[in-house]
Amino acid sequence: MNDRLPPPHGFLHRLAALRDDLSPAERRVADFVLAHAARVPRMNLASLAAEAAVSEPTVIRFARSLGCDGIPDLKIRVAQSLAAGAPYVHAAIDAGDDLHAIADKVFASSVDTLQSLRRHIDMQAIARAVDAIAAASRIDFIGNGLSSVAARDAEQKFMRLGLPTMRHGDTHLQRMSVVTLTPRDLAVVFSYTGQLRDIVRTTEMARAQGATVIGITRSGSALATLCDILIAVDTQENTFVYAPMATRLAHLVVVDLLSTAVALRSGPDGLALIRRVKTAVRDEWLVEPEGDEA
Repeated sequence: MNDRLPPPHGFLHRLAALRDDLSPAERRVADFVLAHAARVPRMNLASLAAEAAVSEPTVIRFARSLGCDGIPDLKIRVAQSLAAGAPYVHAAIDAGDDLHAIADKVFASSVDTLQSLRRHIDMQAIARAVDAIAAASRIDFIGNGLSSVAARDAEQKFMRLGLPTMRHGDTHLQRMSVVTLTPRDLAVVFSYTGQLRDIVRTTEMARAQGATVIGITRSGSALATLCDILIAVDTQENTFVYAPMATRLAHLVVVDLLSTAVALRSGPDGLALIRRVKTAVRDEWLVEPEGDEA
């Protein structure tokens, strides 16, 4: 058995992470395996090739690209991954799906993503990130496209804790901001793929100023290699057609985890700040919300 791969439970995670690095034909095999992983252990080479609409040699190359010793090894690793409880991409949404089927698939994808994140999140990285956030003189939150949602949420949550935060939605403004960072400051960068040129370049600029970089992105990506603290979010989504919906939820949960930990560390003073911020907008409520005042 080839020892280049991680333990079996991580095989489908690794496949999802490497998908974009495969050839176009091999990506078709990857998409089929991720969408129909439960079927793969019962299939032979010919049926795999037919279902993925590729040649049999392509399937063999695909297996070798992942470090497998052949199709039997590939099937074993997929089976072991499933048996270990590793979730995989929910069944692809088809044009013929009715509303109930779409709802089932979207909810299943979100639930699987969050359960997987909880099992695999690096709590040592979380602890280091909490330390860095609490000690920072200034924090720039950076994210473009869909990742800007998490960056905006983080800015608002940490602002409520009295931390000096900044966020810009424009790449030029992001770069003008990060070049004013210092070694006492922090850049928190969100990216689904970690492979976007503008995000990578902006992060390089932040590092050049000596700022600490926290990355919330895919492990093994270009962005990940630039991070002082990497919070890996290796979700499994086929984004060829659909935007990374479940990944966005995973990023938001990481923000909630970090902000909650920082708030608890700040003690009574932090809670007092949260209450003060909430009171500042109380006049805008039509109905007083239920629950804790903070």
